[in-house]
Amino acid sequence: MADDTHQTQAILFADIANSTRLYEQLGDARALELVTSCLSLVEKVTLANHGQVVKTIGDEVMCRFAQPDQAMAAAVGMQETISDDETMVAYRIRLRIGFHYGPVICESGDVYGDAVNVAARMVQQAKAGQIITNHATLQQMAPRHHRTTRLVDETRIKGKQALLTIYEIPWGHPEEMTMISGAMGAAAKGKAKAELRLRLRFQNREVVVDAQTPVVTIGRDAINHLVVNEPRVSRLHARIELRRDKFVLVDQSTNGTYILPADQETVLMRRDEIVLPAAGAISLGHAGFLATPMEIRFQHI
Repeated sequence: MADDTHQTQAILFADIANSTRLYEQLGDARALELVTSCLSLVEKVTLANHGQVVKTIGDEVMCRFAQPDQAMAAAVGMQETISDDETMVAYRIRLRIGFHYGPVICESGDVYGDAVNVAARMVQQAKAGQIITNHATLQQMAPRHHRTTRLVDETRIKGKQALLTIYEIPWGHPEEMTMISGAMGAAAKGKAKAELRLRLRFQNREVVVDAQTPVVTIGRDAINHLVVNEPRVSRLHARIELRRDKFVLVDQSTNGTYILPADQETVLMRRDEIVLPAAGAISLGHAGFLATPMEIRFQHI
């Protein structure tokens, strides 16, 4: 990958989560050996996906790719490689990965610019085992990726006025996927659990939460699975996750979410989560939406 000074590239950071623990428990020599081995695996995956390692800083690798789809493929490959390596698993070594696609300046083998700063912020948002990117990068990727990613948060970057919408890239088996909130948004293996399905109906729109779509987002922004265009509804208001054998509603809004289970009293959730019963109704931001066209009906199917 040539140094052409001004380019548009995908910048990826891969960081060993909680590497301090290794040094404290194993001593410098053994910990350094494991870190070096882990970063070597990361470099091999980078090269296999047509990328280039820009530099290694302690327990973190910075890479660059011509296209964001290459960065995503590499990120998934890195996580899977580490999770399949017996030594990495034995020492509980996991990666945090973040990437961003944008303009950079390439000089003397190094890379600078806004995309580098944003990518660095993405990896800071990631937890162990996560891959994080943002809406701007996702829009530059193949359309098939848009429905498999998980909208999880918004963040502000120093020097930028606009909020960045954050997405998680799923990888591995559904039960291995994590959310920034720490929730496990996934279905367990097995025929019975794989058949768990929750239907959501809002006006003329219907979506299903199941093993194939284990997380559905709801909010005012058009990027949500269910769009509720009402001023009291937050842009990223709530999400519903399939966690093993239950469906969980996670509120992340300003005005809260009202849940009315069948034949029970209304429950208000604000910045909290609740296991959904077999059937009922959801109202975003205002209890008065219940029993109106603005309510969302849910039912196990």
